[in-house]
Parts: sequence; C-alpha cells; structure tokens
Amino acid sequence: MKKISMLFLIMSFMFLFSGCFGSGGPSPAIDEPSLISNDSLDVAHLVGNRPATLPELVQYAASQQYSSLDSIYNRPPEGMTGNYFVQLSEGHEIVHLSENVTFLVQKENVLAEGFKNGLIRIYGGPGCPSVQTSSEPVNEISWFPGSAVLAATSGTNGFVEVFKVDNCSRILVADVNSTIDKFAISPKGSWLAIIDEARRLWVGPASGPFNQIHRFMREPLMLSFSDGEGILMAVDVVGELNMWSPLKGGQIFSNKIKGGPFSSVKADGPYLDMVTEAGGRFRWDVGQRARSSYNESEDSFYLKNGVVSYRSPRKRLSRKVFFGPVSIEVSRSPSAKAFRVNDIDGEMRYYSSVTGEPLEGIQDLADWKKVSVGRNFSFSERGRSFVLAEPIAQREFQRLYCRFIPSKGYFLWWDKAARPDDYFRSRGMLPRREGLSEQSPLKWEPLEVGKIDIRDIH
Repeated sequence: MKKISMLFLIMSFMFLFSGCFGSGGPSPAIDEPSLISNDSLDVAHLVGNRPATLPELVQYAASQQYSSLDSIYNRPPEGMTGNYFVQLSEGHEIVHLSENVTFLVQKENVLAEGFKNGLIRIYGGPGCPSVQTSSEPVNEISWFPGSAVLAATSGTNGFVEVFKVDNCSRILVADVNSTIDKFAISPKGSWLAIIDEARRLWVGPASGPFNQIHRFMREPLMLSFSDGEGILMAVDVVGELNMWSPLKGGQIFSNKIKGGPFSSVKADGPYLDMVTEAGGRFRWDVGQRARSSYNESEDSFYLKNGVVSYRSPRKRLSRKVFFGPVSIEVSRSPSAKAFRVNDIDGEMRYYSSVTGEPLEGIQDLADWKKVSVGRNFSFSERGRSFVLAEPIAQREFQRLYCRFIPSKGYFLWWDKAARPDDYFRSRGMLPRREGLSEQSPLKWEPLEVGKIDIRDIH
C-alpha cells in the first residue's frame, strides 16, 4: 500500500511540473527543448497573411519550447519534499525552428528553408510565406535578402525552378538538357547561372534563354554572383578563380588561389572561405587578392540532422531534475584546516575551515570528523558561522533552498520547515556565494539574463 501511495505521489509531482521541468524518465536533461514538427509550426495567427519575420519565428518557437524559470517557486506535493533537486546551469539558449529540412539559406533578417516534401518556407521575405517545388526533396536554394526572385533545385536536379517570392508564382523552369550540378541567382534576380554535370557554365536572364560561356576542366566547387550582381565568380578544386560579365558573356578575370587542392569553397560577399583537402582553412579577399584568418564565428542559424536551430547570444539557465533524497554532509580535518563537503551532486569539495574559501589538492587524511549541519543547512565551528545554502522562499511548511557551486550552477530544492511562513526573498533572483563563510559576499543574480538577440529587433 505504501508503494502505491509513493508511486501516486511521484506521478502527481511529474504531472504538476511537466510544464516546468520536462517529461520522460527519471533525471531528464532538458537544456535542449523538444522539437516542433513542420506540420504544427503555424505562425499565421501571429502575422496574419504576410510572411512571418525572423524575430517573430524565433519568438514563437521559443515560447513553445521554454517555460518561465519563475516556475521554480511552484512547490511540489508534500511527499516529494526533500526527494528531488533542480540544477540550473547557464548556457546559450537553443531554439529549434523546423525539422525535415534539407537546405537552409539565411542572411541578415531573412531565412528560407527547403523541406523533404518540396516545400520552401520563407521568413522576412517581400510577401510570400512559401512556394512549392515540382519534385521532392528540395536540394538547394539560391536567394539574396531583399530579392523578389528565388531559385531552387529539387528531386533529381533535372532543372532549376525560379519563383517570384512577392506573389508566390513560378516564372521559369530552366532546363539545359543535363543534370544540374551548381546554380546561382543574382542578388536582384536579373541573372541565372547554371553548371551542369558536364561542367558546362550556362548564363542568361532569369527568364531565359541561356548561353554556354565556359567549360570547366576540373570540378567546380563554388558559383556565386557579386553583391552588385555585375560579376559572376566560380572557383574549382585546385583554386582557379574565374570571373565573367553576365551581360557581355565574356571572361574578365582569372587567377589561381594557392594552397589547394580544396575540398570546399563558400562565398560571403567579397570573401571566399576556403577549406583545403588537408584540412587547412583561410579566408580569401577577392578584391585585395590576399589571405586572412578563416571566419570561425558560429552561425546563429544552422542546419544539423534535418533540424534548423537558432543559437541565441542570450545566456539562459537551463534545467535538469534529479530524483532522490537531498543530502549534503560536512567533515572537518584539524590538520588540514579544511572542510570536506560531500555535496548535493555527489561530488567531494574542499573549503578552508578558517576562511570558508574553496581549496584544491587536499590529500586523503585520517582525521576527518563529521560536522553537525543544522536543518537550515548552516553550521558553526570555533565561533565561525558557515552556510551551505540560502533560503529563498517559503510556502506554509515548505522552504526553498538554493546552493551555488562554481562551474556547476545553482541547485534548488524544497525542504520541510518547522514553522509555517509565506515569503519570497528577491523573487526572480538567485543567491550566489563563492565560499562557505557567512561573512563572504552574497550576490543576487537575475533568473533571466543575456545579450540582445534577433527577437529584440523591430
């Protein structure tokens, strides 16, 4: 009967906190939010008939995946008091936006996602929320911020489809009687360039027709237009950089970038990010014809294993829940003048018994003696007061404690109190004390902290 009652309490606890701590088996780690499927990601109620902006997409997805950290003040069923703790550790907020994605284009405040089912979703565009390719999956997309023209390949790459993304119309199916290897649309949508599997380069207006202007001797790795769209660039596997005028159809420049052979080349405006087959990386300034360090900065938006995610510069306290009795034990060594704390997370930590400051390199000693810790997680030794955790809230006979551990974060748990009370100490803030001494400074940090990110752009 007791087992059934305890099982009921645990199930009630998990149901009560499912919106706060996540769901699943014991000790779930939920610093990564759950996915939202492509079918259920609907932001139409936020933006009406116009396409969602990128800030709106991120805000909506984050609201579905993260609950307010203020929920730490929700007390558990009485039977769970002292039988679980929560770890809050700081990290960059990760928001999952879409799944089943095969290709991603993101620059500035626009984003286009190509899906397995041939759909292309557009955020921050000039008027169209999505277009549909004639086959599936979407293989590649070429699109520039502010442009009303988008190009894509799908299925077996038999042709390039060109769409007007201000009215969702397909204006061209470009077929060069060969499988498409690479293609690029110019920033304003005036020109379309195609490389087929025979390494022939075709160029023409986005509405056609197309003329062959070059044939590559070696495998081309990159094809792109300049920001002013007056120049078409391509780089092959040995680093041969060629430029053409799409208007005149003639070659205007040729130069070999040293350091090859290369495994990948990516255009970023007037720069090329080069990766060699040996693993070397550098950035090439096309205008200056000079090397610089590779652009190692992490993209805020990225595609991994079919999932598009946003990595925010904001720092966020993510949660992990651990079930089991809450226990902190303290021992003292007179010879080492140290405390040994068998901590809440099961690790041993050492502190000075004089100053309470953290210690490292303490040897295994024979004179450790257990110290009596009070119900309020404090103790005294030789007239000095020490604190293991701070009470931050109380609801009737349940008190919420917080212990800060450097490099680990905050640990919170509810414990029974001898007398009823109802208070919050600095609600929305967490106490931070580096050592154990009651005299060491106590700082209060906000639950929600971080830098400005894309959701703050209007």
